[in-house]
Amino acid sequence: MKKKLYFFICLIFYTSSSFSFQNKDLSKNQLLCPSVLWGFEFVSPNRVKVIDTDLNRLTSTNEFFYDVDLELFYINIFSNENNIRDRKYSIELNSLRVDIWTMTGGGFTTREMFPNGKCEFVKINNLLLYIENLK
Repeated sequence: MKKKLYFFICLIFYTSSSFSFQNKDLSKNQLLCPSVLWGFEFVSPNRVKVIDTDLNRLTSTNEFFYDVDLELFYINIFSNENNIRDRKYSIELNSLRVDIWTMTGGGFTTREMFPNGKCEFVKINNLLLYIENLK
């Protein structure tokens, strides 16, 4: 009985997170991946600032376009506006898993960059400064 109740409660929380994204505009939302010193700052209805830190602990900021696919529950990030061939990253909305798009012998495919649990939505005044202070 306890297992069924636990499963039911988890199911409610899991499905409610997917229904919380009713809007394609993520302006003023921020996604922080603190253990890898990365962040995604959604600055307008179609632009996102990606703050990334490399293995040498050098942080850079690049601006990209994004679109939210509410049917598949993904945020797709592009170099050029809505050009599927220029996709750079995808963020799965239920788990906040971040994938990177790479060119392989078979075409474009995704590779898991940050697994579930590495990123979370936050409210921080200056995301870049916050990431710099985490170093």
